[in-house]
Amino acid sequence: MPTTRLYQAVLRDPGPTLAKRLRRAFSTWLMGRGFPEVPISPHFTASVKGTRARLDAARGCGRFTVEDGRLRTRVTYAQTMDRMTGWVVVTVEQYAGDPAEEFAPGFLPDYLATERVTDGGVHLTGRAEEHDEDGIVYLLGDLSERRRRVPVVVVAVEGRGTGSGRVHAEYLADRVAGAAQVVWLADLRAQDRFNDTVGDDLAVYGGGIRTYLAGFRPGEEEADRHRVMGGKMVRAEGTPALDRAAGYIIGETAGLKLPDELREPYRVVGRIVQGDAEPEALAEAARPQPVRSAYIDPEQYRKMMDMAKAVTVPPAPKPRPPLSVLPAPRAPEPEPAPAPAAANGKPAAPELDLDLLARTVAERVAERLSHLGDTVAKAVTEGMHGELESMLDLVTSDPQELARHMRTMTSHVASLTRELSEAREGRERADSGRAEAESESARLEDEIERLVAQQRWLETDLAEATARERRLAVRVRRLESELAKAAGPVEIADETPESPASLVDALHFAESLTHVVIGETMHEAGLLDLAHPTLRRVWAGKAWDALCALDEYAKARSCGEFQGGFRDWCLAETGGRRVISANLLAMKESDSVTGRDKFSAVRTFAVPAEVDPSGRVFMPAHIKLRKAGTPAPRIHFLDDAGGATGRIWVGYVGDHLPNTRTN
Repeated sequence: MPTTRLYQAVLRDPGPTLAKRLRRAFSTWLMGRGFPEVPISPHFTASVKGTRARLDAARGCGRFTVEDGRLRTRVTYAQTMDRMTGWVVVTVEQYAGDPAEEFAPGFLPDYLATERVTDGGVHLTGRAEEHDEDGIVYLLGDLSERRRRVPVVVVAVEGRGTGSGRVHAEYLADRVAGAAQVVWLADLRAQDRFNDTVGDDLAVYGGGIRTYLAGFRPGEEEADRHRVMGGKMVRAEGTPALDRAAGYIIGETAGLKLPDELREPYRVVGRIVQGDAEPEALAEAARPQPVRSAYIDPEQYRKMMDMAKAVTVPPAPKPRPPLSVLPAPRAPEPEPAPAPAAANGKPAAPELDLDLLARTVAERVAERLSHLGDTVAKAVTEGMHGELESMLDLVTSDPQELARHMRTMTSHVASLTRELSEAREGRERADSGRAEAESESARLEDEIERLVAQQRWLETDLAEATARERRLAVRVRRLESELAKAAGPVEIADETPESPASLVDALHFAESLTHVVIGETMHEAGLLDLAHPTLRRVWAGKAWDALCALDEYAKARSCGEFQGGFRDWCLAETGGRRVISANLLAMKESDSVTGRDKFSAVRTFAVPAEVDPSGRVFMPAHIKLRKAGTPAPRIHFLDDAGGATGRIWVGYVGDHLPNTRTN
């Protein structure tokens, strides 16, 4: 399976002991998983029951990795230096096994408690924080902090004095440590003040949980962007509901790219711990890089830079000094005066005998050289005897053998030179390829971010178009019903259909239906809601329309007003009945799915004994809420409208179940 990032935390830690505190928390976590005590060493590797841990540290940076055959937890850090605040990046990736949900690594709450760690904008403690009425102003400041990257999760008051709000907040804080800030409101006065400030559309109450995403702008926000989980669902489902909320919160930050100022240092730390770069390279990577406009053509920019480098500017000539400071001509030196005569009138002393001096010096030099020659001869004889003999043997050996030795040595030197040259070229190619790959990776990250933003706009447009389509469908259905009753003109008032906000809401709406029974599928529907907040309203409308059509069909079929199956119901003249497009309906699965146990088992759901004595039934019939693409939600159901119960039993509402193409 492709590697999937399940969790990411980008933390800023200005403390001078970042590496020491992080290593201590990480080591304690490893020991809790059965690893031996981690020694104080730059490098440590150990394996326990198929899980492998590796810790690498260099001067000012390092990386810790844990792999268990399915998940890879990686911690990369760099301490504070000039022009760069210390940072820690924690990721959890899945590289094998069935898709799963993962939460914050267990060492993070303890590490976050050691220093004032932030996401660059708000404080992350790793624990849930309480806010009373006076503290709401600080909470609002965190919500509107423009540098905030992580969600802020607010847990409302239960209202019955049970204290469950605090319990739920502490559970969530442990699950999403490092990826969100979690707070709970102390009492109703704090809750009222908070709700009055953010407005009714963004309020939270009744033990509910609301996630406020980054980029919060008071007075300009759309309620759908900041997901809320009602207190009723939290009380009914307990921990599974909290885990779904935690999964959605983590999913909001797991896919974010690193901040621009950390992207290059992050890559450099990887090269340092692999031994491909020196620790000094991190300081260069932390240097602010010039920002080039996105409108400049990269190829044109490169050509202009090459032209600029090719131009050689001649050095400027030295300026000539002005005439006023030119040096004056040198005065002629005076001739030496003759030596004066002796004061007593006697003639001067006789001149020095140079011949005698030369002979004396020569004799002393010869005496010393004779001793030096004996010393040198002794040193050569004792210390270099072996080398001299080898050289003598080489010189006196057969000239052909000497030439062969020389050719062999020449070949060996040539081979080593060629290998060294190839290794140097390979290293240069690898460095160039890595630089190109990193540049391409950065470009693709920017492109993905742009496409994701574009997708969100398109999904919003789709939701609006789907709402208009459902409204028109209701009008057409009413019109057909009235036309079937009257021969004259009919006036139909515009009517807005019921519009659940999510798949879970649609399933709650379905509790009012008399001939459709919803099974244990809230969890699967909730996962889709949390993973795709912009599409959940579209799917919810389609699901509600489909369930209403099934309900009307089951009523007519069970009382004998209609003969046939649900497909026949959708293909027949409607006469104002609720139907769905037959193209979205499949009454059976393919033979490759039906005939294989591992595919049919996941399509077998619980039913009452009156439907099947075994308590479980294979449900191949399904409705496609989205015909193609990923995700592709499905509603699997059993048609017993003509049977003993006279009802439709819905066993599953969620993402596409595995088949031969998705397996």
